[in-house]
Amino acid sequence: MLGEGSAKFLIGTVVGAVGGFAVGSFVATPTAKSFGNSALGGAGASVRFLGRQTVKTARVLGNALELSYTRLRGRQAYLEQEIEELREQITRLEQRTD
Repeated sequence: MLGEGSAKFLIGTVVGAVGGFAVGSFVATPTAKSFGNSALGGAGASVRFLGRQTVKTARVLGNALELSYTRLRGRQAYLEQEIEELREQITRLEQRTD
C-alpha cells in the first residue's frame, strides 16, 4: 500500500494535471483570446494616454520655467544697468567735490 504522503502526492498531481488542463483549455478558447487581446489593447491605450499626458505636462512645466527665468534674467539685467548708472553718478559727484 501507499504511504499517506505518497497518496497525497499522487492526488495532488492528478488534481494539478486536471486543473492545469482545464485552465489550458479555457485559455485556448476564442472568448479567452478575445478577452486577452482586449485587455492588452486597453493597456496599450492607457500607456499611450499616460505618455501623451506626461509629454504635455513636461512642455507646460518647461514653458513656465523658461518664462520665469526670462523674467528673472530681465529683472537682473535691469538692476545691473541701474547699479551701473548709480556708480557713474557717484563717480561724477566725487569728481565735483574734489
